[in-house]
This record gives sequence, structure tokens and C-alpha cells, in this order.
Amino acid sequence: MAELVWKGKNGSNGRLTDSHSLQTCESFDGGEKAGARPSTADDWHNRLIVGDKADVLPALLHEFAKQVDLIYIDPPFMTGRNFASYSDRWSKDLDVYLQWLYKTLILLHQLLAHDGCLYVHLDWRTTHYARIILDEVFGFAPNAAGPGFKNEIIWHYQSGGRSRRSYARKHDTLLLYSKSAEYCFHGERIGERRGHERRNHMRKQVGDDGRVQWTIHSAGKLYSYDENNVLTPSDVWCDISHLQQKDPERNGYATQKPAALLERVILASSEENDLVLDCFCGSGVTPVVAEQLGRRWIACDQNPEAIQLTRERLLGREELRPFVVQAAALQRDNA
Repeated sequence: MAELVWKGKNGSNGRLTDSHSLQTCESFDGGEKAGARPSTADDWHNRLIVGDKADVLPALLHEFAKQVDLIYIDPPFMTGRNFASYSDRWSKDLDVYLQWLYKTLILLHQLLAHDGCLYVHLDWRTTHYARIILDEVFGFAPNAAGPGFKNEIIWHYQSGGRSRRSYARKHDTLLLYSKSAEYCFHGERIGERRGHERRNHMRKQVGDDGRVQWTIHSAGKLYSYDENNVLTPSDVWCDISHLQQKDPERNGYATQKPAALLERVILASSEENDLVLDCFCGSGVTPVVAEQLGRRWIACDQNPEAIQLTRERLLGREELRPFVVQAAALQRDNA
């Protein structure tokens, strides 16, 4: 299998003699809010964690190795910019960025359940590197069979300007990987009705009851589809808008993603009460949507302001299950 090599490549977390732990700073009982949902387990609390993923993810491994059902990450894109909430400059050193990403993906693979899915959200700058690294971590399977790569999803949008020296860059990429061939996927939850519009070379038939049936011959067989059949979405998503500056959904976080994007990911790749992880939660879109859809969640970010914003969004909900705010603690072994 092909392998991507960079200066300083090292698969270990570099802190094998350190002890990682999580300390609870605040605890919120969802039962205190009107209409709150009861906890889905005897003492389960969702988790909002402040700390660098290099400390948080090893701490989570002690409890959740091979137990996370869905992971979505929207990590830094190596834009070379400083945002109010974080720096994405990397000293213009691609080797440093790739090593950071590699170590992150190794830890996430260890947390992911056997039938779990990982979505990695990037753009044109580093997606091609990430895919090769993911093939190394998850394994390469031709034709997307078995563990490893499943989809390259193009999220197309219309925000931003237009360059005169190149084609306008108007999409992000979500790479979908699974740990095994038995992974959760429900395209019917996020698809659209086949409807009355003709597709491909299908033949339209209208029954006595007025309902439309579509038929097509393929390989000597006749296939028939009702107008109400749900089509699995394609890997190009054009129907979810990028958040504009005056969008009422915006909360001031520079790289905030629309809730509709996370809703599609979570509905397609998890069941109710499954455990969802986002270790770059930013403004809190993932935990908020996971909460709305009845999933358990763990959300992390190294920026205290991001954690505070997410905390406020959660506490503003009418329905809320118990959650705790935690901080990563690192105890070094000097032996």
C-alpha cells in the first residue's frame, strides 16, 4: 500500500509516560429544566471538555476505546490564518501539520467502534494528504469494500468571491471512513422522494389510483419504483447553504458550520442513543444537533471560549439531558 512520508513522521502520541485524566468542573442535571429528557443510562452524562486533543483523546481512551459510534471532525484546514478562536498558521510547515493530523487520526481510530464511522471535514488545501493518511490508519480496500474509505462527499456552496486567475473554490470535502464492512448507514433518512420527474431512461406509468410508477430494464430484469421511494443522496451536496454573515443561525464563531450539515451526518451514520464525538467542536454545532436527535455526545475543544459558547447554547435549550463540563489534566511521570 502507498504511504505518505514526511519529516518527523511518528505514530506514537509522544507521551507514553504521561497520565491523562479529565477533571469535572461543572455538572448540569437536565432534569432541572422544564421538559428535559431523562438520562438514557443510569448515570450517563454527556461531556463538554476543554483541552488540547493530544491530552483529551488519550484520557477518553481509558473509558471509551472502541465505543464511539460516530466521529465528526472539522479540524484546522492549514489556511495560514489566525482566527479569533484559534491559530491555523503552522509556521507554514506542512510536515508539522501532517504529523499533528496523523496522531489525531490514530487516536480517533482507537476510539471508534467496530461498526462506527468517521467523517473528516477539510478543503482543497489538505484533503488529498488526509485521504492517504486515512488509508494507512484504516486500511485500503479496493472498491470501498471492507474497512476504510467509503465516500468523498463534496459540500458545494455559493459563499465568498470569485478569483480571476482560477476557478472559484466553492466546496469543502467530507471523507467518510469506517472501521469495518459492518457500519451504520441510513441513506433513506436523508434522501428525497423519487417524485414525478423522469430520471435516466426510466418509463413512467400512472396507475388507476393516480400514483406514478417508474420502470426500467437492466441486465434482463425489470425494476419498478414508486414515486414515494426515497433516493439515497449522491456524494455531491448542493442543497445545504453555507452560513452567510447575517444568517440568524450564526453565533460569531468564524468557522461555524450549518446545523443542517451535521443533522445529515448524524441521521445517516448513527442510531438514537449512539455516542457521537467531535474533538474540534468550535461553536458547538455537533453536540447541539446530537442532543436534538437523541444521541449521546462528547464534545471537546482547546479554546475555552468555544467551550463557553457551546455551554451557553446547550443551557439555552428547552430539552436537555445531563452533561458535565470537564478539563483535561496531565500528570507527568518523572520516573
